[in-house]
Amino acid sequence: MLDMLDEAALAGHLSALGWKAEPHGDRTWRCAHDTPEGDLHVFVRLTDNWVIASIVPFLQTRGGNSFELCRWLLRQNRDLFQAKFSIDDDGDIVLSVELPTESLDFSELRAALEALVRHGAKLRGVLRAASEAARARGTST
Repeated sequence: MLDMLDEAALAGHLSALGWKAEPHGDRTWRCAHDTPEGDLHVFVRLTDNWVIASIVPFLQTRGGNSFELCRWLLRQNRDLFQAKFSIDDDGDIVLSVELPTESLDFSELRAALEALVRHGAKLRGVLRAASEAARARGTST
């Protein structure tokens, strides 16, 4: 179990995972992961009760999200372990994991962060292909 999860402890855990974490505001780190689908930018934020890691943006759509895309995102949310899609204030797609800090152990943190990057790399290509196909047909994603 992780003792008092503070900023220094979380930064240390990210380093132990091999994540190159750069400070990005208050209690937030930015980590880049090179994948076959391009860099995934993961922002890891520590709040009083949660560790929230998000790929922002996962897919930049600026709000051009079709009903079909939203249905697909909901189906993925049902099937994904730990990771969940959402839409941010700019209308872009975000992929996140949220972990309560109470009784959180290092293996849980590692599994969630690794799942986030794994799902992100796998599904980014699927969404890009669908988005490009929709644009070619003249419809929104």
